[in-house]
Amino acid sequence: MIPSEKELLDFLKKHELVNLTAIARHFDLKNATIPDLLKPLEKKKLVEVRKFGGSKVVLLRRSL
Repeated sequence: MIPSEKELLDFLKKHELVNLTAIARHFDLKNATIPDLLKPLEKKKLVEVRKFGGSKVVLLRRSL
């Protein structure tokens, strides 16, 4: 099941630095689905996706 924005934000609040694979595993989704879920949150400036080493990580913006 696809998580709501609130569920995704709650998960990110509990994990300071999380990569896309960890999000996919937690919600039992494919890795390719996660960027599509994060785009609306990025547009609202709630999260930031950065490259870190060989993977992408999601950082929660401080404003939350």
